[in-house]
Amino acid sequence: MMARIIMINTKSPKPIVLGLGNPLFQDEGLGIHVIHRLMEGELDGRTELIDGGTDGLILLGTVEEARHLIVIDAIDGGFPPGTINEWEGCQIPLFAHGRLSPHQLGFQEVLALARMRGKFPEHMILFGVQSKSLDWGTDLTPEVAGSVPTVINLVHKQIENWLA
Repeated sequence: MMARIIMINTKSPKPIVLGLGNPLFQDEGLGIHVIHRLMEGELDGRTELIDGGTDGLILLGTVEEARHLIVIDAIDGGFPPGTINEWEGCQIPLFAHGRLSPHQLGFQEVLALARMRGKFPEHMILFGVQSKSLDWGTDLTPEVAGSVPTVINLVHKQIENWLA
């Protein structure tokens, strides 16, 4: 008798907000700072808030289970520090989180793998904030810290739009 494997594509009914970064390197920790601020607010419970850190491939399941996914990360796109950028869907892999070492699977590859497996989120947005410093330290630079309330507001508006 041959075994049959049945794959069920179950997507999270709650929007997922995923913060990326390393909080030990100043602005690189932006996504984590924003997630922790969101955990203090009224979104907690209506959404799934995830501190993704620098987990790489471990985040594949999170990406694949998301119907609606917001990713928050520091970027290096040559913009003035603190500039908030918003990308949707297929634009995101062009600007996604970088690798900390050549051996770590980056978030860009996680997105590509989810797409290849046919489990890409139906709706995905990246809020990327231009970093100023990736030096050792747990505090965001003033320029990037100043963008946090706006990013939080953008997340709230997007969640409200998706839940409407």
